[in-house]
Amino acid sequence: MNLEERKRLLREYMAIPRVSGYESEMAFRFRDDLAPLADRVGIDRVGNVIATFAGREAAAPALMIFAHMDTIGYIVTYIDEEGFLRVDRMGGVPEKAVVSSAVRVGTEDGGYINGLVASKSYHVQTPEEKGKADPLSKMFIDVGARSREEVRASGIEVGCPVAYAPAFYELMNNRICGSYLDDASGLVTMLELAAHMKEHRPRCTVHLVGTVWEEFNARGAMLAARSARTDLAVCLLGPGAGDTPDLRGTSNVRLEGGPAVTLFNFHGKGTLNGCVAHQGMYRLLKESAARAGVSLQRSAGRGALSDTAYLQLEDEGIPCLDMGCPDRYSHSPLECLSLEDHAATGRLLAEFVDSLDAGFSTRRY
Repeated sequence: MNLEERKRLLREYMAIPRVSGYESEMAFRFRDDLAPLADRVGIDRVGNVIATFAGREAAAPALMIFAHMDTIGYIVTYIDEEGFLRVDRMGGVPEKAVVSSAVRVGTEDGGYINGLVASKSYHVQTPEEKGKADPLSKMFIDVGARSREEVRASGIEVGCPVAYAPAFYELMNNRICGSYLDDASGLVTMLELAAHMKEHRPRCTVHLVGTVWEEFNARGAMLAARSARTDLAVCLLGPGAGDTPDLRGTSNVRLEGGPAVTLFNFHGKGTLNGCVAHQGMYRLLKESAARAGVSLQRSAGRGALSDTAYLQLEDEGIPCLDMGCPDRYSHSPLECLSLEDHAATGRLLAEFVDSLDAGFSTRRY
C-alpha cells in the first residue's frame, strides 16, 4: 500500500459515522473492501464483519485479528421546546475536548444532520466559568432548528446517535490528525494484511474481524470469536504515545518509534478487568519484528482496556495480544498518528502471520 492510498483509505474510514451500536455503514463498507481479497466474508448477527483466509496447515492454530469499527459519541436524551438537544455520552467522551466542536446528529432513517456542541460566549462567562469545563449534563447541541417539532420533522428523535464531524489534516513529518483515527487505523491495517494474504497464503487460518460495541461494553469480539472459532487473537489497538509535554514520564511510547505492544493493561474504574499479554505470542511478535526490521515499542499501564479483556475468557481461554500503531490525543475530535508507524505496523503483522505455524503452542506457560 503506497502512501497516497494509505491516506485515502484512512480519510474515508475516518469520515464514516459509526457510533457504537450504529456501525452498519462501516460494516457494509469494510465487508465490501474485504470481499475481493478473502476466501469468504460475512456479517454476523450482531454486526461483526468476519473475513476468513484458509490456512495451508490444518494443524496450525487459527488466528483472529480484529479492530473495533465503532466509535465514541453521544446519544440524544432530550429535545427541548426550542429545538436544542441534550445528550449523554456513548463511551469515553472527554468534556474538556468537545466544547464548540462540530458534530453530526443521526436521524431515525439513517441520515445525518450537521450540528455543534454549543459554547457560552466568552464575553458573558463569569471568571469561574472561564476556568473550567462544563459537565456534559450542562452542554447542548444546536442543529439550527427553531423548535422541537422542527427537530422531529428532520428525523431526529431521542435515542439517535451523535458523532464527531469528519476531519482530516496532514501535518509535518508524515503525520496526520483527525476524527476517529484510533479504530480506522486498525481497519486499514487489516485491509493491507488481507492484500498480503491473498498473495501469500498463510500457514494458519486467519480471521480478520471488524468488531462492534468496543466503546460500549467491549463484548462484540467475544461473539465474533464464537462464530470464527479461533484459537488465538490479536487486537489491533495501539497504545497512546507518551511523548507530549503533558505525558512525559508516563510511557516510553512515541511517534515514529514503530508499532507498540501492550504487555499489561487494567481498567480499575468500576471495570476490574484487563489483559496480560500471552508470552508465547509476545515472543513470536518480537522475533517477527527483528525479521521485518521493525522497531517494537512496549507499553504497560492502568486506566484502559480493550476487547481482549473479555475475549480471553471465551471457550477454554483464548490467548490474546494487544498491539498496533501508537496515537496521540485519543478520544478527542482530533487524534494524531505517524504514517510511518502505520506502515510499519502492517509489515510487522504480515511477518507475524507468516511465522505462525503448527508448532506454536497456545498454552500460557
